[in-house]
Amino acid sequence: MLETIAAIFWYIVPAYVANASAMLAKGNTPIDQNIKFIDGKPLLGKGKTIKGFVFAVFVGVLVGAILGFVEGSVIPRATLALVLSFFAMVGDSVGSFVKRRFDLKQGQAAPFLDQWDFVLFAFLGHWLLQAWVPIAFPSLTELLGILVMTAFFHVGTNVVAYKAGIKKVPW
Repeated sequence: MLETIAAIFWYIVPAYVANASAMLAKGNTPIDQNIKFIDGKPLLGKGKTIKGFVFAVFVGVLVGAILGFVEGSVIPRATLALVLSFFAMVGDSVGSFVKRRFDLKQGQAAPFLDQWDFVLFAFLGHWLLQAWVPIAFPSLTELLGILVMTAFFHVGTNVVAYKAGIKKVPW
């Protein structure tokens, strides 16, 4: 059981790190360039910046390369990390788009969406590009395990970041 948890964590950690690191970049240029959607609301909002997106993907790939170095497969792990990190950030942006449609402000909680948007898109990216990613796509059981683990891990790390003064809200 612990071996399975460790394996699925090893797989998804680049997406986790990418999702968590975007806010550290403190970018100023919003991805959506302050464009409003047809409903008059921000497309994504000021919290999704180009610098944050790029930094997050870079850090995710770096973590993947480090994991690959540890296991002796730098290129395969870095490739997987690039896919997971990029699509995690796309998923995070899609989550922001959905939150804006429901009038949720930046930083306002959206249970399940906040925890799973980035992970589900990371899965989607790997699934779509699995022919080019030299690491096998997880089984359904592993995917479900990651979703369960993410729910707990995401909440726990956000509370820690809030108490450490890194985040303004504990979610």
